Amino acid sequence: MRGYRISSRPRFIAFVTICIILFTLCFNLIFALSTAQSESVENYIKVGVSSGDTLWSIAQTYMPDTDTREAVYIIKKINNLDSDYLTVGTLLDIPA
Repeated sequence: MRGYRISSRPRFIAFVTICIILFTLCFNLIFALSTAQSESVENYIKVGVSSGDTLWSIAQTYMPDTDTREAVYIIKKINNLDSDYLTVGTLLDIPA
């Protein structure tokens, strides 16, 4: 049986690395493993901000079973809020 000799070790390692990357990409594309699907659909209610409302009070009112700090974080995340200040008349999505 005829043997093979690796003439350039760095080139061989680069070749093997590229082959592994291409195989992984093709496998993911063929079997669509890179897409995530959610079984549950999140329901939201719209809440208008009134004078004197804070994220804390809204979280306590509409999410009483959740820790208030976590509820404020969730409300800020869902509504893409950067600060804790609310403007009167703003509509917030609150998980139902």
